[in-house]
Amino acid sequence: MNKLLISSALFFLLLLLSCGDSAVSMMDPDGGHAFSAPADNPEHAEMCHDNMEDLSAAISMFYASTNSYPDNLIELETVAPGISSLTCPSCNLTYLYELKNSGDVWTVTCPLPDEPNHGHIVNGQSSWPPDPAVWPEVCHSNMTCLASCMAMFYGCYNRYPEELSELGTSGIYEFWDNPCPACGEVYQYTTNSIGDTYTIHCPMPTEPTHGYVIDGICYWPPDPSGGIEACRSNMSSLGSACAMFYGQENRYPIHLKELGISGVMGNWDLVCPSCGELYSYSSDPDGQTYLVQCPLPNDPGHGFIEDGIVSW
Repeated sequence: MNKLLISSALFFLLLLLSCGDSAVSMMDPDGGHAFSAPADNPEHAEMCHDNMEDLSAAISMFYASTNSYPDNLIELETVAPGISSLTCPSCNLTYLYELKNSGDVWTVTCPLPDEPNHGHIVNGQSSWPPDPAVWPEVCHSNMTCLASCMAMFYGCYNRYPEELSELGTSGIYEFWDNPCPACGEVYQYTTNSIGDTYTIHCPMPTEPTHGYVIDGICYWPPDPSGGIEACRSNMSSLGSACAMFYGQENRYPIHLKELGISGVMGNWDLVCPSCGELYSYSSDPDGQTYLVQCPLPNDPGHGFIEDGIVSW
């Protein structure tokens, strides 16, 4: 049994070393660190994730042999020589390690100084940020969630919040400080003195940003993906209007035309930019639930929103 355990450990050690060679070679010849590439390089992100998984495996090996987690990554050299020198290929910095909760919880984090970095692993469970290709979509989803919560807040207090943090303190939305995935900053928010209008803007410091929302209407940059973003923006606007309607009538509209009749949303007759059809809408007899769906006849279409929850 001991021979089998030792053989397995040696095989795993060789696997770890083979996985780590390419990342170690990213170090400067003099042993220093230099920021070598942008954080949004997909290949670098994948390599960084592999490095953190190798470190996670080495930590498991260390625990198996000592019945405790290491105090620092250097201690892993006893089970995997060279493993502590692994570096993020985007910044050439060695990985951050933290041990807390009386030595029961460990975290390995990408050292990239930009936010978001490549993610982290906590006690073997990995958490990576979304791939750069979907950053705009994630950012738009964040802003539309905030817009829906603005409508709910208005329904409760007859005004929009003075600060985004009020969504959290009021209990309406605890994730009000979700950042833009591209720059890691909280969304910019403005309102007027009487709280009857607002703007939510992507916080990216350079143009083009991911767009903005004014009073529930989304304004995104041109979408190169065949109308998907524009369609989802339309559905998000309709979803926000339905929430505002609920705040006034204590029910959702029977049909979308009610949004226009009530004055909540004059342009309720938005159409999918790909097929030119009005959005499909349904509600239960009591108006306590609703569904807004892309009318695109192809399956899958652009998705749907059900009771404020987006499907994409």
